[in-house]
Amino acid sequence: MTTCLCCGGESRKFGRFQNVNRVVQRFQCTRCGKTFSESQPLDNVRTEHETVVQIVKLLVEGVGVRATARLTGCQHKTVLNVLETVGQKCEQLHDNLVRHLNVDALQIDELWSRVGCSQKRANQLGDDTECGDFYTFLAIAAREKFIVSYLTGKRNAENTDSFIADVAERIVGRIQITTDSFRPYQQIVRKHLLGRLDFATMQKLYSVPFDAKSEAARRYSPAQCTGVKIRIQAGAPRQDRINTSYVERGNLTVRHFNKRFARLGLGYSRKLCNHRYAISLFVCAYNFCKVHSTLGCTPAVGVKLTSETWTIERLIEEATKSTN
Repeated sequence: MTTCLCCGGESRKFGRFQNVNRVVQRFQCTRCGKTFSESQPLDNVRTEHETVVQIVKLLVEGVGVRATARLTGCQHKTVLNVLETVGQKCEQLHDNLVRHLNVDALQIDELWSRVGCSQKRANQLGDDTECGDFYTFLAIAAREKFIVSYLTGKRNAENTDSFIADVAERIVGRIQITTDSFRPYQQIVRKHLLGRLDFATMQKLYSVPFDAKSEAARRYSPAQCTGVKIRIQAGAPRQDRINTSYVERGNLTVRHFNKRFARLGLGYSRKLCNHRYAISLFVCAYNFCKVHSTLGCTPAVGVKLTSETWTIERLIEEATKSTN
């Protein structure tokens, strides 16, 4: 028996109506008399399902919101509505499904982006909690190329602690981790994983520009790498697994398939919530739908979370099931 959303009382069928996707049943509470509709696969989305799938496909391929609206013939608010709804469900899907992983090595890094405005402008406004510079923490399994965990926030010790705690909850067994030289990692990784941890940090050393020409080139490309400094932080990590190359390549994938991470342009996010929804949507599409050229399968198949490549339609279906 369906219960009332207001008072929790029993309800009875009270007619139905046809929307663009399906026949929706209406109910009336026998206690308070209020009427309501049954829950639908994508709450608050009244767009045809085929259009929703097309919008999601374009977003995960790096097309911007307004370009997606033009290509699908929708309003840009409709695209944002789909992004919010599917992004929330993908976040819940990842949280529920990505558990008890057994991987050999993890690489961790942070990916810069801006939300709303530049950090300089945010400082002038006196409030940088919802705008300015934001970093997306990524933990990628080196062999399986699977994004185990992610978190978007300021690059500080508090967010680092939350991120590493989430990583520790999702993996089982002994693990080797490589990070950059960001100082909070050294204590926080040991705090959550000590006892089953082989941990090393890698710091890349770059040449310093010494003339105007080199300085101009540095703005659009990184300086020349002259060496690396490796430090063992815990356990006995294997030397051949101490690197951050895979996660840095993952950063490039994020920038390529997510318009909000485009540099030197207008592709930044206006709102932090939409930024996080876009990242959740991308991570699920990357893990479950995109076949990795090195693996020959999706990362989710590589870690044995699924047995086959998911389509975007299957992703939306599974994400909807995870929240019902």
